[in-house]
Amino acid sequence: MPFSQVFQSLGAIASIIVPAKPSVRPLEIDLELPEPLSKAERAVLGRWVSEDGAIRLDLRPNGRFGKQRDQAPGHGGRYEVDASQLYFESDAGHVWSGELRRGQLAFGEKRFRRTLQLDPVGLIRSDR
Repeated sequence: MPFSQVFQSLGAIASIIVPAKPSVRPLEIDLELPEPLSKAERAVLGRWVSEDGAIRLDLRPNGRFGKQRDQAPGHGGRYEVDASQLYFESDAGHVWSGELRRGQLAFGEKRFRRTLQLDPVGLIRSDR
């Protein structure tokens, strides 16, 4: 038997034993723009600082927040806005809520005022 026939036979046997490569799917990309932010969501975007200046809270347009206390490592998580109510869940699993009242964020007895405002396209300007 010539070598070419042997190689063809081995190739046929190998194709039966080894499964064919899975077909490559094209990359699926969602090109839809995110939903526009509501008036309530736009009202809370930016950096908020507690009255005593010890806590800074950054609320971003993508629904994420960053929280930093003086002399302590910062942490983050996600937040949602429902009218004047804000609901937070840290990446560590802690959950709390707050309220937007007369331009201030209130978490129980803690009050925050905004020092930087983010507009919907992400440009930062001072509120002062």
